[in-house]
Amino acid sequence: MVQSWKSFAIGAIAMLVIIIVGYMLFAGTERRAVIPEKSVVDTEDFSNKVTITPLPSLRIVRGTEVPFEGKIELRQAIAGQAAQDIAIVNFQATGEHADKSVIAIVWENGEIEKVYPGTKNKKFSPERRAVKILVMGYSMHERPIFRDVSRKGTLTWEIHYEPVD
Repeated sequence: MVQSWKSFAIGAIAMLVIIIVGYMLFAGTERRAVIPEKSVVDTEDFSNKVTITPLPSLRIVRGTEVPFEGKIELRQAIAGQAAQDIAIVNFQATGEHADKSVIAIVWENGEIEKVYPGTKNKKFSPERRAVKILVMGYSMHERPIFRDVSRKGTLTWEIHYEPVD
């Protein structure tokens, strides 16, 4: 019985040694393939080769299905003194006679430019500066003899601009 116990222990130890040596051989080759050998690295200074120009600050003014009744005038807040590089991404109006709704842009020189519903991706000259942007909704049942009656409508708009200080 003692003899069978000794041969079992020797066999188990031999098997353990073979597994450890095999693992070290095969795992070691994978690590050597992944880890590159030391090489001479070029230490050139790239700090003066790349110029990073910051993008202008883009602001967005939007309203999504803003409900109103009759007539409404919504003044849009402009960051800074004025807005330039203005783009009207989308302007939609619903209601009775909604085609009379407008986005009014008041430029620095006092000129007023109007944009009507259904406008998409309208860009203005980048050097022009707006001092005021108004979104005006109109939804009225117009009657020739009697007074006009207010109707429900909605406005949807998105305006991108760059603030000017």
